[in-house]
Amino acid sequence: MLSKPLPRLAAAAVLLAAATGCTTIPGDPYYDGYGAPTTVYGGATVYETYPSYPVYPTVGWDRQDRWENMRDDRERRAWRDRQAARERDQREREERARRDRDHQRSEWDRQQRDRQNAQREQREREQRERALSRAQREQQERANRNSRNSDGSPRTDYDRYNPKSGSWLPRSEDMP
Repeated sequence: MLSKPLPRLAAAAVLLAAATGCTTIPGDPYYDGYGAPTTVYGGATVYETYPSYPVYPTVGWDRQDRWENMRDDRERRAWRDRQAARERDQREREERARRDRDHQRSEWDRQQRDRQNAQREQREREQRERALSRAQREQQERANRNSRNSDGSPRTDYDRYNPKSGSWLPRSEDMP
């Protein structure tokens, strides 16, 4: 006989809940009318209620405004894209100019090195030519010295002369 106590128990729980928390106290400003503050305990305001106004759609807000807003968004986005493209082009131009300057600087450095190398080679060539001319002069002086005696008089020992080469054979006194 379990079915009889269950409905009685449920009915008692509902009555108990209604008696304890579901009722309101008379004079509660939350449930008392709209907007007028209620004073409790000698004139102190418990809380105020503010009137709420209905929300009406804005005048002129329609499909046309949405299209205009979308168009404005597209135009702003397009402007940002153009601005980004201009900045990118500017960066590329600056990078190209920097590379050109670097290339010109390296080309100038290469030309300077080539000029310095050419000048160094020219100096070395001139030194070699001077050394060669000095050696030839000394050889001619030696040859002229061989054609003269030690006192400066012309040699007379023609048997030591080689007409084929045009030079004099060394004398014993000139040899070591």
